[in-house]
Amino acid sequence: MKPLPETLDTDDFLDQPIRHTGAIAISADWHIPLVDWNFANKFLEHCDDAGIRTLAIAGDFFNHDALSAFDYKQESADLQTELREAKHIMRELVEQFDKIIFIWGNHDARFHKALQYKISFTAAMRLCFGDLGEEALSKIQFSNLDHFYVNDDTYVCHPKNYSSQPLSNARKLAAKVQANVITAHSHHAAMGFDVSGRHVCVEAGGLFDATRTAYLQRSTTFPTWAQGYSLIDAEGHISMYTPRWTCK
Repeated sequence: MKPLPETLDTDDFLDQPIRHTGAIAISADWHIPLVDWNFANKFLEHCDDAGIRTLAIAGDFFNHDALSAFDYKQESADLQTELREAKHIMRELVEQFDKIIFIWGNHDARFHKALQYKISFTAAMRLCFGDLGEEALSKIQFSNLDHFYVNDDTYVCHPKNYSSQPLSNARKLAAKVQANVITAHSHHAAMGFDVSGRHVCVEAGGLFDATRTAYLQRSTTFPTWAQGYSLIDAEGHISMYTPRWTCK
C-alpha cells in the first residue's frame, strides 16, 4: 500500500490572499456608473496630498445592475455605459497610483456569473479592462478572493454577510481572524474596536451616490447608505473619513 503524503501543499489548488506592506488607501462600493464624482475626487485628492501610491478597491467597483437576477433594471446604469465609465475611471486610477489591489465583490461577480463561471473572476475582470492595455493591467492585482491583508495585522474584505447593525460583522470577523478588520459591502461608515479592545474595526462606506440609485427610492427598513473611505499610513495607523466626520 502506498503511504499517504504527510502534507498537502494548498498553494497547488487554493488561491492565496494578497499581502501588502505600507501605506494604502481603501476604497469600496463605487457602484459605477452611480458614483458621487465630487466625493470620489476629494478621495483621490486626499490620497495625492498624503502621498499614497497604492489603492485598494475592496469590491463592487461595478454596479452591474443590468446583469442582476432581480427584476428591476435602471436604464441610466445600463451595461454599455457602465463598462465605458469603468474603463475611463480605471485609466485615471492607474495614472495616479503605482499599484491597485482589486478584490472580489458581489456586484462585480455578476459579470463572472453571466459567463457561467467558465473563467475565473480575475480573468473576467481583466476582460472588462482589456482595452486599457497590458501596461495598465500590470499595475492591477486582481484577486479571486474577497479579502487581502495589510501589514499582516489588518484584514480588508468584502464579506458575503450583511447586518443592519453597524460594525456587527467587522467585530465578529476581528474575533475570527484575530486582526484589525476593514469591511466593505454593508454601505455603513463606522469605526470602533472589537470587544477585546485590541482590534480596530471599520466599515468603509463607499464612493456611491445614493441619490442616483433607483432601487433605493423604494421603501425599506435598511439603514441609509453612508459614504466613506479609509487610509492606512506608513506606520500602520488606520483612519476613517466620511463627508460628516473624520476618525483617526
